Amino acid sequence: MNADDGRPASTLDDLLAAARFGVPELTSSHVHRPRLLEALARADTLQLVVVGGPAGTGKTSLVAEWIRRAGGDTTGWITFEDGDTDFWDYLIECLDRLGLDVPDPGRGAKADSLGRQGLIALAAAIAESPQRWTVVVDGYEMVSLDLAREVDYLLRHTFGHLRLVFVSRVDPVLPLYRYRLRDALLEIRAADLAFTDEEAATLLRRAGVRLGRAAVHDLNERVRGWAAGLRFAARALADQEDPGKSVATVVAQTGDINEYLIGEVLDAQPPDIRRILLDTCVTDLLYAGLIEELAGTKAAHVLAELARSNAFIEPVPDRAGSYRYYPFFRDLLRAQLAYDAPQRMMELHRKAAGWFERHGHPRDSLDQLAAIAAWEEVAALIVDELMIGRLLLEGPDGALSRVARQVPEEPAQPAGHVVRAVAALAGGDEVACAQYLARARRMVEDQDVRQKDAVVLSLSVVDAVRACRSEDAASAAALAEQAERAVNGWPSRTASGCELPGLVQFIRGITSLRCGDLRLARKALLAAASSDAARSRPAFRADCLGNLAVIDALNGQLSRASQKAAEALTIAKAAGLPAADRPPAAHVALARVALDHYELKACREQVAFAMSCLSLPGDPISRVLTEGVQAGLEAAGGYLEAALTRLGAESARATRTDPWLADRLRVEAAELSMAGGRVDLALRLLAAVEHADQPDVAVVAAAAYVEQGQESAVEESLVRARAGEPSLRAQVARLLVEGVQEAGRRSPNRAHTVLDRSLRLAAKEQLRRPFHEAGPSVRRLLSADIRLTGEHWWLSHPGAEHRESTASAEAEPEVVEALTAKELEVLGHLEEMLTTEEIAEKMFVSVNTLRTHVRSILRKLGVNRRNAAVRKARRLGLLDG
Repeated sequence: MNADDGRPASTLDDLLAAARFGVPELTSSHVHRPRLLEALARADTLQLVVVGGPAGTGKTSLVAEWIRRAGGDTTGWITFEDGDTDFWDYLIECLDRLGLDVPDPGRGAKADSLGRQGLIALAAAIAESPQRWTVVVDGYEMVSLDLAREVDYLLRHTFGHLRLVFVSRVDPVLPLYRYRLRDALLEIRAADLAFTDEEAATLLRRAGVRLGRAAVHDLNERVRGWAAGLRFAARALADQEDPGKSVATVVAQTGDINEYLIGEVLDAQPPDIRRILLDTCVTDLLYAGLIEELAGTKAAHVLAELARSNAFIEPVPDRAGSYRYYPFFRDLLRAQLAYDAPQRMMELHRKAAGWFERHGHPRDSLDQLAAIAAWEEVAALIVDELMIGRLLLEGPDGALSRVARQVPEEPAQPAGHVVRAVAALAGGDEVACAQYLARARRMVEDQDVRQKDAVVLSLSVVDAVRACRSEDAASAAALAEQAERAVNGWPSRTASGCELPGLVQFIRGITSLRCGDLRLARKALLAAASSDAARSRPAFRADCLGNLAVIDALNGQLSRASQKAAEALTIAKAAGLPAADRPPAAHVALARVALDHYELKACREQVAFAMSCLSLPGDPISRVLTEGVQAGLEAAGGYLEAALTRLGAESARATRTDPWLADRLRVEAAELSMAGGRVDLALRLLAAVEHADQPDVAVVAAAAYVEQGQESAVEESLVRARAGEPSLRAQVARLLVEGVQEAGRRSPNRAHTVLDRSLRLAAKEQLRRPFHEAGPSVRRLLSADIRLTGEHWWLSHPGAEHRESTASAEAEPEVVEALTAKELEVLGHLEEMLTTEEIAEKMFVSVNTLRTHVRSILRKLGVNRRNAAVRKARRLGLLDG
């Protein structure tokens, strides 16, 4: 009998042996993992299997299932407990229990050594046996090189009759590279042991927790597929009424996870290793040099060893010597550091901040300062490192903005006032923004400010952005020009990756557009759209393209406007922006294009989209132009008075801040008045326009004077209309006026020619609006030339061109035969919108020969209209430009 518990000694021995040499039982929560079992099944002919991973990754249960499925009478298992050191005694006993006739091998001089003679005897017994033996070594950390050399000898001299399976947190110090070269090794690592989302969902269901696919992925991502973490989380979630909503907090708040990690990982480390773990937890990514800065010269070697031993730390791919902790372990270390040594934690964050700043990682430095609430230093760093552009662009919900909002409302330094100004601007409080900027400006003038130039630069950019939203166009343009000069004075600091140059170009573009300088606006916005800011921030690029589309729409380049606006909205959608946060300018441009096409339904849809954009009220260009489009829709629907009232009210509001935009509305009101036969009103509206010499203004005046029969005034206006860079709409309208002139001079042929030119010019962009909203004389001219307007079928079929181009884009046959040189020449003339007779005359061929060429071109391109042939030829690269 056993003196301690009264049981027979043999029974206790059996129980101990079963615990030591028995294959562990699988629990009810065990998850079948076919992908890993299949990998183990392929190890039948290998000498060595290493299954390594941190505590709680399911190593033992995985191998136990494999052995239970595939093992036999020649497969044994040894479970090592903490403190067990006698590897050879347990291995020999296991083989003996399996039935191998093991001779007494003797022992070496050292406790963990079998000795040369013992090794030879054991290897011979295994090699001479007809069976192949497999032994699972679970929980033994082989760190002795002498022992590893003996085990390696045994494996090499048993000639495939012995297979060892090591299940451990630490790799055995065997020469694993040799086994890899011989294809004699299978390795299953922590990354392989990490649960997939599907496996995690199975584990959770076993625990009675059912989550949606997204919630499972979120939870599994937080614990990085760690089996024990999933089990602990499942226990916590099982008590929740709505477990899906608790996933975000359950990992951080589950005490079981922290207790497990402290007991199994942190407290299991020697004191010097524990100190290094705590000293290096303050950053998310541990760069090679930063490790030494935080924890000393030996720390890098220690972390490398910990990574090899699967201690919830891993090397960072493509960054030699850099590491990162698993997030849940890192958070535990930080909490433990804050509890054990709060002052030390503050020192470490400052050390890390300094290292990051010195090595060109200002954003990481900022995070370290924010972690210890050093808000004045945060503001100074934002300004010194020219991160103001990033702060302005990312919006109120960005990570940098959330940090910046923590700067005190009454900062002691000007940099703090600049950062608070940006926060106020993000919140829509332009008045508070201006006040903070004024205080910063006074401080710069009165004090010896650190990095004064950086403060002045940031201040000027923020002030320009503020003015762009709330000041009159002239004042905003002056501040934008000032900000541009300031940024251009810092070429070395703003060369790469800085958002300031792109942001300033955008401001210049917007203010130039508000002032009516479309050429400069286009140049600046193109620069902004190709800047570092646009490359890194899709929403900013979408805004640039949306405003470029507006410029193209105003110039009458309707196809290009549609393309840019569509690209802007595609980028915004791909970036995940909700419809309300997308650039209103893109919708305004599409609305103007649709109105010029006289596709009124599409126009109404785009106006509705524009009005649903949250930024529309703070965007004077889009806001004013939207009013103009709405007025056009009202007039097209027969509500001329409502349209004129809308335009009058909006132009009166815009006159003080945006006189150029107000003038555009007056011109549009004059055009609508002309269409309604109210010539006198049109001229009164034009008289209020500040720059009456502009081509668009002059051509409306010419149309009005033609109705009144004032020939000299018509001629004078047409001279102004031909000057400068008139929009496509102005060019078409001017030709219509000239056609009326020719008709009045009783020159019907000339009138026909001019009218034809206007129609062909408008056809390039499907510009219908000037014909639909023409004055009485132009309408009479059009109705008198039924044959010509009949040839231009597109004029009375809004949307037909769009439907045709859409259909051809979806199912357009390829060119089956190359075009001849003559056919390419004909195609070029078709692109110029010349008539059949004009092309025949230019090419010195008969009309019938030309028609034969045209029919051949249409057949080869697989289209049935000349316009469609030109479009497809452009897409195929058959035409220059």
